[in-house]
Amino acid sequence: MSFLKEEATIFDDEEVAAWLAFDRTVGLGIGIKRIEKLFEYFGSLKDAWKSTARELENVHSFDKELIAAFFEKRATIDPEKLLETCKKAKVNPYPYYHLDYPQLLRHISDPPIVLYVRGSLHPDHFNYSIGVVGTRKPTAYGKMVAKDFGIGLARRGVTVVSGLAVGVDALAHWGAINEGGRTIGVLACGPDVCYPSSNRLLYEKLITGEHGAVVSEFFPGTKPEPWHFPARNRIISGLARGVVVIEAGEESGALITAEISYNQGHVPFAVPGRIDNPMSAGCNRLIKQQKATLVTCVNDIMLELNWQSAPNAESAPPTVVQLFGRENEIFELVTAEPVHFDHLCYKSGMASGELSATLTMLELAGIVTRHPGDWYSRSSSLTLISSNEMP
Repeated sequence: MSFLKEEATIFDDEEVAAWLAFDRTVGLGIGIKRIEKLFEYFGSLKDAWKSTARELENVHSFDKELIAAFFEKRATIDPEKLLETCKKAKVNPYPYYHLDYPQLLRHISDPPIVLYVRGSLHPDHFNYSIGVVGTRKPTAYGKMVAKDFGIGLARRGVTVVSGLAVGVDALAHWGAINEGGRTIGVLACGPDVCYPSSNRLLYEKLITGEHGAVVSEFFPGTKPEPWHFPARNRIISGLARGVVVIEAGEESGALITAEISYNQGHVPFAVPGRIDNPMSAGCNRLIKQQKATLVTCVNDIMLELNWQSAPNAESAPPTVVQLFGRENEIFELVTAEPVHFDHLCYKSGMASGELSATLTMLELAGIVTRHPGDWYSRSSSLTLISSNEMP
C-alpha cells in the first residue's frame, strides 16, 4: 500500500467526520482493506459516505448484500455528531491516512481505521519504542523490575508503551514519567474513560500531553468489555518495536501480547523469575520454548535491537550509593522479595535497635523499602559501592 495518499488528503472537519462514520460501521465488515478500496475509487471518504448504490457497485468487494447493509446502517449515523462528541471529550481522532497516525501501526494485519488520542502523540515517538507488560499482581521483585525498566528505557529516550492496567503496566508507566520520559497508555475503552479508576492520577498525567498520551481504537464513551483487552494487546505490540514481559502467569494476557509481537515481526523479550513463583511461569516458559529473548536489564534490549540511546535522550548519570560496614552487610541480606525484620536480626546477629537504625539509613538512601508488618525489600537497582571497593 502506498502512503502517499496521506499527503494528498485534506483532513478538514467533513473528511474526519466521514472517517469517524465509517469507523462506526466496522460490524458490517468494512475494515481497512475495504476503506482503502473506497478511498481509491472516490478520492476521499466524505465522497464515499455520500455515494449511491450504483457507485458502490463499482468498488471491489462491495456486493449487493453489503451495500444494502451499509445504507441501512448509514441512515442511523450522523458524522457531524460523531465529530462533535470527539471535540467535547477533548479527543483527537487520527484517521488511517493522517500524518500523525503511527507508521508502525499501519503495518499490523488489522490496524484501526481511526486512532483516538488524548495527550501528545507524534510519529517520532515510535522510532524507539518498547512495550512493557505483565501481571496485575506482581511480586515485590516484579514491581522493582517493572519500574526499573520504565526508568531505564526513559533514560535512553525510548518510549514506553503499555496498557495502563494496575500492576506491571502502571509501574512501567510511572517509571518513565518519573524519569521525565515518554509513555503511551493503550486503553481497552474510549480514550475519555479512565479504566481502571484506581489509575486516575496516572491517566491525568498522560492526557495532559506532558509525558505522552492515552490512545484507543474505541470511540469516546466506550466502556471496557472483556473482548476489548485482546484487541488492545495488538495495539500495544503494534506501537512497539519489541515487547518485554515482566512476570506473567501461565494464562496471562501479557503472553498473548508477546505472541502477537512475534507474529507482527517484532521482538518479544521476557524477564526470568523464580521457578517456584507462579507469576514467573509464563515468562520462564517463553524463554524455555525460545519464543522470547531472555533479558535482565534494559541494556540487553538495546543490544538485541542494536540501538544506541535514542536521539535527544538525556542520559541521567547513574545514582551511586556508597555502603560501608554493617549497612553493606544488611543490604546484602535484603532481597527483591520482602524479608522480615526478625529474619534479618537472626542472620545478622545485630541487636534490634542497631538493625532498626541501619534499615532506616538504607530507607533514607532510597535502596530499601519498608512494607507493612516489618518486611523489607530492595527498592531499586542503584549502582552500589561497598567499603571493600573503595580505592
